[in-house]
Amino acid sequence: MALWIAGESEKKNFFVKSGVQLKEQPKAKKWEEVTRMSLMDNQIKNLTEILECPNLQTLFLGSNDLKVIMDDFFNFMPMLRVLDLSHNMKLEELPVGIAKLVSLEHLNLSFTGIRKLPVELKTLAKLKYLNLEWTPYLEIIPQQLISSFSKLQVLKMEGCSYGCLLVLKEMEHLKYLNVLTISFRSASELERASRFNKSFSCAIEAVSLVNFRHSRSLTIMALANLQHLCTLTLSRCMDLEKVKIERNIIKGVGCFHSLRSVILDECNHLRDVSWVTLAPHLEVLRITEYNGLEEIISEEKLGEVAELKGNSNLFSKLEILCLHNLAKLKTIYHHALPFPQLKKIIIVKCGMLKKLPLNSNSTKGQRLVIEGEEGWWKNVEWKDESTRIAFLPSFKPHVF
Repeated sequence: MALWIAGESEKKNFFVKSGVQLKEQPKAKKWEEVTRMSLMDNQIKNLTEILECPNLQTLFLGSNDLKVIMDDFFNFMPMLRVLDLSHNMKLEELPVGIAKLVSLEHLNLSFTGIRKLPVELKTLAKLKYLNLEWTPYLEIIPQQLISSFSKLQVLKMEGCSYGCLLVLKEMEHLKYLNVLTISFRSASELERASRFNKSFSCAIEAVSLVNFRHSRSLTIMALANLQHLCTLTLSRCMDLEKVKIERNIIKGVGCFHSLRSVILDECNHLRDVSWVTLAPHLEVLRITEYNGLEEIISEEKLGEVAELKGNSNLFSKLEILCLHNLAKLKTIYHHALPFPQLKKIIIVKCGMLKKLPLNSNSTKGQRLVIEGEEGWWKNVEWKDESTRIAFLPSFKPHVF
């Protein structure tokens, strides 16, 4: 937006400055000269007055208190290409009048309370980007709606409550799709989805495994074929006990060459997460709310895979390690590791973790911040005195 403001005349842009906090939409009038309008981060509840914006191309309405958008609100925005309604959890329904936006290419509905997509969206023939991430109440998507967006390039559905398998069938018809984010709720669902070759050959960049039930184990094979996977989340997989590492798929080091971020949350029966070492370019690892986790990397598990045994490049790209509320965690790894890229370690409510996989040479030349509770920091057991001295300036008290 700063580039827009700097590069074009002021009369063509309408931006509400941060902190103004509008409670109502701008009054009805003709906005003939406006091409971009931002009303983000306000307290607007209802859009009940028509705005005549014949040249409007971009409209940001995210982070408001939207509840109602009247059907005629979009009647006079024929040139609108970008519409952002994200972060409006009170918005449960889209107006059928959204069908008038025949020029729309980018539609962001993430973090909204919408319960269904209107069939009238089929008129959006130019749509290239659709974001439905973290829409926990979305239960109805009309059949053939997704496949009707023949020019769709980006489809984001991670955290969407609608069944992924129904959507995957329609993706066979989206020949331009190259970015997909999606959630699965069981190992069997993930395995079935892998049979949709077109869907899994496109660039799946984020996958979340959420609320796994009746799935005690997960095979790495089901995820390893996702060549473009950047972010992987396991959340509330309450029955999951083991992630199996198949020897036959591992050649050299790692099979998740694109994986950059792993987030693990509330998977209480997992005892270790050694499989994350298969991601040689991992940059962010966040593990929270595990009651049963005892170690991050198990030497025994690594030993099961001959190609990884004795590997000295574990976490060589890691930048951020966050461990939160892991009551039984005792070990990250039994030996000191080199962390040439590590910038921050956050350790909170991990009372049994006394040793860190660090020595005085672990982060040579890299400034490291270790954030945690002061009581925990005082009880850390260092490899030797030179290691303690090396990391003494790194500590920063965690602010709750």
